[in-house]
Amino acid sequence: MKEQTIYFGRPIHILCNHPLVSRVIKRVLAPSGHCIHLSSTAQIQGFREHEYMLIIDTYSVERWLEMTLRHGFMKKQPVILLTDNLNPQDEIRILHLGVRGIVPIANVEDELTPAVEAIIANRLWVRRNTLNEYVGQRDGSASSSHQLTSREQQIMACLVEDFSNKEIGQMLGISPRTVKFHVANILHKFNIKNRKRLQVIQNQPLVEEIA
Repeated sequence: MKEQTIYFGRPIHILCNHPLVSRVIKRVLAPSGHCIHLSSTAQIQGFREHEYMLIIDTYSVERWLEMTLRHGFMKKQPVILLTDNLNPQDEIRILHLGVRGIVPIANVEDELTPAVEAIIANRLWVRRNTLNEYVGQRDGSASSSHQLTSREQQIMACLVEDFSNKEIGQMLGISPRTVKFHVANILHKFNIKNRKRLQVIQNQPLVEEIA
């Protein structure tokens, strides 16, 4: 995919393999004055610029979780995910991966620009009830009976996507043995013996929705 520069300013790289969604994203961000690049996964992997923002369309980018880990967690660069149908527990795990914003794909036109500006101002862009639970977990005051550490949240997100211990270790920069240790702790906290059961656990909301 050829890289396309639209505006000059703060660099924003977009990973999106859906032409229609890509056009909408660029059109929405065009008035903001940022430097917008439509990039391939290979280009992003080799990108060395110190300050940039990464927007990933999780529907069209198969390796979105790996990209999130590499750039949000490892490189500490702000990441916005365009996704939908996530329950609060999914969103909390994603925040622990270094994601700074979660924008429903259906709300891109209304939410993407304010989400970008919020993140530039060092704020998160996520649903309020999810934010409250995330802050509670980070401060050790979450009400959930399945409290996970930040590292366990990262590994949990990888497990539900069926990554192996070796792949998780490579993405997080830790050994497979360390991954195995954390997996055992996660299974113990949920009182289950099979990591496949996490596919069921992830659909159990941690936060009660506000009507």
